[in-house]
Amino acid sequence: MDKYLIRNTLPTDHQRVISVMPDWWDGRDLRSMLPKVFFVHFCSNSFVVEASDQLIGFLVGFMSQTDENVGYIHFAGVHPQFRKEGIGRKLYNQFFKQCELKNRTIIRACTSPVNKLSITFHQRMGFIIEAGDGEIDGIPVTSNYLEINNPKVLFRREI
Repeated sequence: MDKYLIRNTLPTDHQRVISVMPDWWDGRDLRSMLPKVFFVHFCSNSFVVEASDQLIGFLVGFMSQTDENVGYIHFAGVHPQFRKEGIGRKLYNQFFKQCELKNRTIIRACTSPVNKLSITFHQRMGFIIEAGDGEIDGIPVTSNYLEINNPKVLFRREI
């Protein structure tokens, strides 16, 4: 991982990140889920990974204002050509360190039930899938977690 630079996000990273999202998610346009406000107000808990100034990964997270024990990973992605190199793991571990520094013992995240790579990744990282109010392809989902009729798989990990 020494060839990669991991650093906190800056407001100027927003455009770089949203410009790659459709390609990294096989044409799914998820850019509306990541407004610039995250790159303005959550930089200390959000990270990018670069190699030779090329963006190859990012994680946007924050410390819950509602539950003082929770850190939340809002969005993370790795360039498809760099997957399987431990970049996602490095990003998550960097966020876990921030949570530990801030006495956060529970990490939460969510993903779409169609994103099987994300589900597998979270489980490999030690997250459990939380019970939901439904099931899709044998996976528990919460039907209206972020918006109506948009089911999400909810994850939880204790550190």
